[in-house]
Amino acid sequence: MVVRATTPLEFPSVTPAHALLSADERAAIAEIEATTSILQLVTRLTGMRFAGIAKFTDLEWVVCSVHDTLDMGIHVDDVLDLETTLCSEFCINPQTLFIPQVSQDGRFAVRPVVKRYAIERYAGAPIFLPDGRLFGALCALDSRAMLFDAPNLAETLSLFARLIGCMFFANLTAADQ
Repeated sequence: MVVRATTPLEFPSVTPAHALLSADERAAIAEIEATTSILQLVTRLTGMRFAGIAKFTDLEWVVCSVHDTLDMGIHVDDVLDLETTLCSEFCINPQTLFIPQVSQDGRFAVRPVVKRYAIERYAGAPIFLPDGRLFGALCALDSRAMLFDAPNLAETLSLFARLIGCMFFANLTAADQ
């Protein structure tokens, strides 16, 4: 049985999500049905049961969209400290990242988010806007360990992330750009 920490004191949110996503960003997420389709494709491609899109601020990881057949407990508008997430690696090394067994990787196994959501497998790609700014991440998660065997998986996740970045950029107002 997996027990997940739920007390706000253990994982405080730095800022409410509505303050981190502009009205235009929220509208873009709501209007773009394609993001839901992309997330469904990511779960099929990776064999994982959760896929999500997150925006990065300087300190936070803000959930924009999810496809979650695992019921991990990660929801749209959830906010986590960026440094506690696996996706924070993209701020240092903006390349696709695959971790087939998180619990066996000393660098990632100790992160609070891993224990909180019982993450055992991770795949992710950074999302860049067409102007080169790092927007956030496309990630897939699962509680089961498993090797990644899909051919061209890194390239495909990167293409999906690029497409998401272009869709977000197209929906930004001049003020946001």
